[in-house]
Amino acid sequence: MRASQSYWYNLTTQSVERADERPSEDTLGPFATAEEAEESPAMLLEYARAWLESDESEKFRELAAESDDGADFV
Repeated sequence: MRASQSYWYNLTTQSVERADERPSEDTLGPFATAEEAEESPAMLLEYARAWLESDESEKFRELAAESDDGADFV
């Protein structure tokens, strides 16, 4: 019996790919459905924003401020 395939989101082509193994280094996944893969960039941004606003990111924001490279993290 063959296992069901996984879905991956390709960051370069901005498309969903279906494969048993990770298709390339430019992909996020695996996801159980094509819909999950398609929504993954938006979900990652949401998680990243939530983390940046959390207390857990404070020490990293302090390091960024010390480096004073002009990057805006929040």
